[in-house]
Amino acid sequence: MSEQMSEAALLLWREDEEIKGQWVLSKPITSIGRWEDNDVVIKDRWVSRHHAEVRREQDRHLIQDLGSKNGTLVNGQRIAAPTALADGDEIQVTPLITLTFVDYGSTAPLPLESQAPELELDPDTRQVTVRGQLLSPALSPAQFTFLSLLAEESGRVYSREEVIAAVWPEDEAEGISDEAIDALVRRIRLRLRKVDEAHEYITTVRGYGFKMDPG
Repeated sequence: MSEQMSEAALLLWREDEEIKGQWVLSKPITSIGRWEDNDVVIKDRWVSRHHAEVRREQDRHLIQDLGSKNGTLVNGQRIAAPTALADGDEIQVTPLITLTFVDYGSTAPLPLESQAPELELDPDTRQVTVRGQLLSPALSPAQFTFLSLLAEESGRVYSREEVIAAVWPEDEAEGISDEAIDALVRRIRLRLRKVDEAHEYITTVRGYGFKMDPG
């Protein structure tokens, strides 16, 4: 099987700085609706049983309303035909929930199942093992804490505010800039790439935060 990396876009349900839900658009068609047989299930009376679908066509994604009672809006405009999505577009199938489309160009590649990158963290020794190889020298305390945070729930997007709260003590957190966080992430990525160049373990979700893709 080919070792080529596949790429996937995301739908994010975000309220303020909190990620309430996220769905990877890796299938040819991703269905949205109130019933449990949908890929994206939104239990709200405004949402039809099978409300809309996102269809992947080569390098773009199209959203189509499925004849729902209340319609589907993209950036506040009700759509009447399949509509191409751009990074950052806001989708509404209910007035209470906004889904944000994050294009695959804003995320790191997702690996195929045939690739099996492994990342193991030992909280007692603060050692990190990548594909069976020990990372040496060890990560700094801040780097290990950041990686441990993302590893708590792989695939979940952790906001920058959550990163600051976990990595830096309260008396230091106020002065932490986006540049400081990005520098921290960059250093960790460089360390991991020395052991495994084929996989990005840390994904930056532009405008939101970070998540881990362990493989």
